[in-house]
Amino acid sequence: MKEGVSRVDPQNTSVPVQATLSERLEALLACDDAATLADLRPELEAIHGGVVGLESIVEHDALTGAFNRHGLSRLEQEVTARRERFGQPVSALFIDIDRLKDLNRQHGHVATDELLRGAATRLRDLSRPYDYLVRWGGDEFILLLPDVARDRAAQIADRIRRSIVETPFFHDGKRVGMSVSIGVADLGPGEPVIDLIRRVSELMYEAKFAGGNQVRVFDAPDPLPGRAPMQSG
Repeated sequence: MKEGVSRVDPQNTSVPVQATLSERLEALLACDDAATLADLRPELEAIHGGVVGLESIVEHDALTGAFNRHGLSRLEQEVTARRERFGQPVSALFIDIDRLKDLNRQHGHVATDELLRGAATRLRDLSRPYDYLVRWGGDEFILLLPDVARDRAAQIADRIRRSIVETPFFHDGKRVGMSVSIGVADLGPGEPVIDLIRRVSELMYEAKFAGGNQVRVFDAPDPLPGRAPMQSG
């Protein structure tokens, strides 16, 4: 056993709280005594809790609490497995905050961070507990919608668009007007989730370059107010 690493007493498996997870695991592995699983369970459970906490930190964006790209890699597997097992539709929204750089110039970085947190909170409030919110980039979010077909996803996107515009955000007691551009599509048969993300991102840019505050839906026949259709091909 390395110097400075305490052995684990099978009758008292506690290790100092400040010890790192690697140090705690090393102490358990270095234990010479034949401890039973029951003896080691409290320490193993504590380490497991620490690992779960670390995984959550690694998979989530520190500013908004949304999943980050690392977390998305696991979500892709979950969504694909669910699609293959149950045949559920899967849709995605690619959401970009319009003119965030202008807001940054007007209100400063602190305000921009506050607005991004507020936008993430709004998106979570407007989605279901088992939907997946991912921060893709600085002002870009992805909302993965398991068991939601494209037409329903388009309605959700338009509700989000209207909420962002109609329910104001505030900074230092001042109203800050915001809008979003959103691309919507559903997962095709055998299509990787990353390809779906590419499609909805392209649709988002179509909406953004058309002036923003719009929802564009892949191959959607009937535009809603504030929504411009995009024909595939």
